[in-house]
Amino acid sequence: MSKGSDKQHGDTTHASGTRTAWVVSCEHATNHIPPPWRNLFDDAELLESHFGWDPGAAGLARYFGRHLGAPVFLGQVSRLLADANRSASHPKVHAPAVRALPKRDREAIIKTWHAPHQDGVCDAVSAALADADRVLHISCHSFTPELNGKTRTADIGLQYDPKHGGEADLARRWQQAIVAASSWRVRRNYPYTGYEDGMIRILRRRFGTRVLGFELELNQALLQRGEFPRSLLKTLLASLQLAAEAG
Repeated sequence: MSKGSDKQHGDTTHASGTRTAWVVSCEHATNHIPPPWRNLFDDAELLESHFGWDPGAAGLARYFGRHLGAPVFLGQVSRLLADANRSASHPKVHAPAVRALPKRDREAIIKTWHAPHQDGVCDAVSAALADADRVLHISCHSFTPELNGKTRTADIGLQYDPKHGGEADLARRWQQAIVAASSWRVRRNYPYTGYEDGMIRILRRRFGTRVLGFELELNQALLQRGEFPRSLLKTLLASLQLAAEAG
């Protein structure tokens, strides 16, 4: 886990008087497998693929955290060992090789690698809500350009819960601001939906509508030497700030 500057510097007071705090996370930041479990994953190609992690997503999270002055939480192990973007009870929180382990081993993995990430994000949101009117949580991800023979038709995906009025309104404004400022292809609730089991849903259930959560997904086809273009990051940040300022 890495943290940005302290909480008060992550607050933004808008013209409307609404005070917004920011929290940034990246659940699939790495494909690291700790030594006790490396024998379960001897397929380097699998670990390097989108099944093992989200390339470029950690850099995206650090960029947002640095420029928003927000705490940043990075997953410390591969999603294959313990997917930090799943509830601990989710049937696919572990890859099949881990699901085959004895219960005590699976519980130890959750306690050591999964729970600290989710607890850290939840604690940061809880602390921010003590001073702010709302928290905007950005969960940073990347997606493979092609899946199951189908080409993904977006550069940027904004995933949220359409039943959460605040999230739906902000997602529309964010999309409009991106389109107005660039030629990036942006779609909402694509390539996945933002209301299935995951970090942002966990926060919604715990904190309610004062937390607005988004999974920001970027197409891995845009990566340049393992990082997303700075022009794209600047556009995403400026458009998000503009959309947040408007409501």
